[in-house]
Amino acid sequence: MNKILLLEDDQSLGATLCERLGSAEYKVVWVCDIASAQSAFSQNKFDLLILDVGLPDGSGFDFAKSLKGQDSTPFIFLTAQGSALDRLKGYELGAAEFIPKPFVFKELLLRIQRVFKDRHLPLQTIECGEKTINLDTMSVSDSDGKITYLSNREYKLLSILIQRAPRPVSRDEILDELCGQDQFPSNRTIDNSIVRLRQILGDTGAQYIRSIRSVGYQWVPIRKEKP
Repeated sequence: MNKILLLEDDQSLGATLCERLGSAEYKVVWVCDIASAQSAFSQNKFDLLILDVGLPDGSGFDFAKSLKGQDSTPFIFLTAQGSALDRLKGYELGAAEFIPKPFVFKELLLRIQRVFKDRHLPLQTIECGEKTINLDTMSVSDSDGKITYLSNREYKLLSILIQRAPRPVSRDEILDELCGQDQFPSNRTIDNSIVRLRQILGDTGAQYIRSIRSVGYQWVPIRKEKP
C-alpha cells in the first residue's frame, strides 16, 4: 500500500481527502503545518507528498524546497492560487503535478495514479512544428526556449483532444469532461479555449486543432515529410 503525506490546513478538505484516499487503498498521514510535516517526514518513508501551498507557518513551496537535492519522493501541489507564475515556481521545484483549487477528487486520484505509473518514464512531449507540448508540465515551449503555461481548463481540453485522436470529440463530451473544473462550462467556454490553444500553438494551431462542423473538434497530428 502506497503511503502519502498530506500537508493541508483546511480541516474539511483534509478530512475528506484522508477518507477518500483511504477508500482508494492509500495510507495517508495528514498534517496541518510545516513543522508537523517535517516531523512526520523524518519518521516515515513516504511514496508521495501532497502539499498545500498556503499554510499557517509558511508555504508548501518552502517545505518542498527544503527537500530539494536530499530526497526523490514525488510531490503534488494543491493551491487556490493557480497563476502561471505559481505553476512555474512549483515545477521549478520539481513538482510532479500542480492542481488548482477547487478540484474534483477524481482528477486528483487520476493524477496520483499517473505519478506512480509514470515516475520513472520520460516526460510526455508532443512536437508541433516549432512548438513542443509538455503534458507533464502543462506547458508549450518555442524553439527559442520561451515557455507558455496552460491554464487548467486549456490543459484539460488539449488532453481530451489528444487522448481521443484521431476521433473527433463532440461538444457534449468536452462539456462532460470539463464539469467540475468549470462551475458553468458552456460552448462559448470551449470556443474561447480553442482560440487560445491555437494561438499558443502558433501558425499551425488551426491545422492541429480542427473544427468539425456540427460535431466539435479534432486533434490531427501533422506528419513530417521525410527529406
